Amino acid sequence: MAAVLAASAAVEISDVLNRSRASAERAVAALGAGRAIGNPAEFCDADFWLISTLDGAIESAAGNLAAARPDLSGRVVFHLSGRFGPEVLEAAAVAGAETAAVHPVRSMSKLSTDPAAFSGTLCVAEGSRAALDALKPPFEAAGASWREVHGLQRGLYHAALAIISNVTKGVIWKAQNWLERAGLDAGTAADASHSLLSITTEDVFRDGVRHSITGPVVRGDTSTIEAHLDALEALGRDDVEVYRVLARTVLELANERGDLDDAVLERFEILLRGAQDPGN
Repeated sequence: MAAVLAASAAVEISDVLNRSRASAERAVAALGAGRAIGNPAEFCDADFWLISTLDGAIESAAGNLAAARPDLSGRVVFHLSGRFGPEVLEAAAVAGAETAAVHPVRSMSKLSTDPAAFSGTLCVAEGSRAALDALKPPFEAAGASWREVHGLQRGLYHAALAIISNVTKGVIWKAQNWLERAGLDAGTAADASHSLLSITTEDVFRDGVRHSITGPVVRGDTSTIEAHLDALEALGRDDVEVYRVLARTVLELANERGDLDDAVLERFEILLRGAQDPGN
């Protein structure tokens, strides 16, 4: 994020503090800007303070900052985590800072080498009015699509985004594994999954999830689902349960749309209940 903001000329990088001075020096070299320091006592004054630690370290980092600079009046302290809101910056707020949580809804790994890839990224922002007003211009200058929220249920919010980003990748990996077990070589399995994923994404972008969902569940084709489960039995119970969990999610969507009658829903419930079925 520092690379993105610096590349847009929206901010000037000042001090960089990592868990070790050597790490901070590597970060400064990568940024081509800033000064590596070894502890919070070395900080120069700044308008903005970005805390981009692991989620569990944000609160203690804010405490360390406030201890080193007990008067943060007129300054903005913010973090990038989707898991927490501005409440984990309470120590900085007590020291007078305006605080905010700004969550870029994307994978950040590519941005240090390609800051321009940030353009169009949705940034979900929550915090004090003064902090949001101060942060919006530099983020928009960097290409952010700025969206302010209040009282977000962070656990549910972050779980939803983790499903889309990380769990999707896990599902693709699992599907590629099944394709290889079915007889495709690894390259063909990857090509098949990537091609279908690209088409599926286009469908979702064009028509939305509810209108683009297809397949045997939506068609009420219980015999095909039963065949899938029979084939997966050879791979083991874990693979069967992965399929059942995902298929039940599709079934929930099909039911919400009103695609299936009661008799078909009952048959699907029996097929997809799996280990939860007392008769199993």
